[in-house]
Amino acid sequence: MKKIAVFIMAMAVMFVMTDLSGIKASALMSGKAVVPRLSAESTYDSSYTHPYNSQIDTIVLHWNKTAGAKRYQVYVYGGKYRSWTRYCTTTQNNIAVKRLSRATTYMFKVRAVYAGNNYSAFSPVQKIKTARMNYDKAGWESICRIVYHEVGRIDDDMWDKPIVYVADCVANRFVSAKYNNDPLWAPFYKNYKDIQSIIYTSGGFMSDSGLTRDGCNYSNVPNKVKSAVWGAVYGVSSYKNIKNDYNVYYWCNRSYYTSSSKIAYSFKIPWGYFSIWRSYWG
Repeated sequence: MKKIAVFIMAMAVMFVMTDLSGIKASALMSGKAVVPRLSAESTYDSSYTHPYNSQIDTIVLHWNKTAGAKRYQVYVYGGKYRSWTRYCTTTQNNIAVKRLSRATTYMFKVRAVYAGNNYSAFSPVQKIKTARMNYDKAGWESICRIVYHEVGRIDDDMWDKPIVYVADCVANRFVSAKYNNDPLWAPFYKNYKDIQSIIYTSGGFMSDSGLTRDGCNYSNVPNKVKSAVWGAVYGVSSYKNIKNDYNVYYWCNRSYYTSSSKIAYSFKIPWGYFSIWRSYWG
C-alpha cells in the first residue's frame, strides 16, 4: 500500500509540475507575456510626464497595457534609490513617482505580472530628469515669451547660443532665489510666488502687455526657443547640444565691456554685440 501511495503522490507532483510549466509555456508562446513599453517623455506644452507645479519632485510614467496582465511592477534607480528598487505594484498602466529629488536623473523600468506569478521581461529603461524649478502653464509660457522677445524675435542660426543663454539667465535667477536662497536674488524676488510674476511684474524683465504689444505671444514662439527653455529648466544640454551655463544672469545689446571677465559670452550681431553677463554693471 505504501508503494502505491508513494506512486500516486509522485504522479500527482508530476501532474502539478507539468500543469504549471504548461501554463508558463502557454503564456509565453501565446504572446500573453508581452513586454510593456514606457511611453516617451513629453517635453514642453504638456504636463504628461512632468506635472505642473510638481516638476521638481514628481515624474509620471505611462506604459501600454499588455493583454492578460494582472498587474505591473515599477522599478526606479537614481537619487536616494542607490540600486534598482521596486517602487510599486499597480493594476493601472500609469503611476506618479513622487518624493524625488530636484534636478536629478532617474531611470525607470516596468514589467507585467501574469497568472501563476509569471513575469514578462522588463521594458527598456527610460531616463527622465526632474526639473530645476516648478512652473505652471503660464509660467512656462512667460519664460518662452521673454526669451523670444530678448533675442529680437529672430529665428536665425546666429541666435542659437544667445537663445540658450538667455533662457539660462531667466531660469538661473528664479532658481537662485527660490531654491538656493542666494543672497543677491532671494531678497529681490522673495515677494514673487512664481516665475510669471517675476517676469511680468518685477520690473526686471517686461510686462505681459509689453510682450503682447511687441508681438511676443506664445503662439509665435518657435520650437528652438522652447527647446532652449526646456534645457535651462531641466539642466540638460539644449538646442543643438549647446551646453547650459548656470552662472549667467543678465544679457544686453551693448558693445562695451566685451573684454571684461564679467561677460561670459559676447556675440556679434548686425547692429552690435549681444552680451551675456555673469554680473550686473548697474
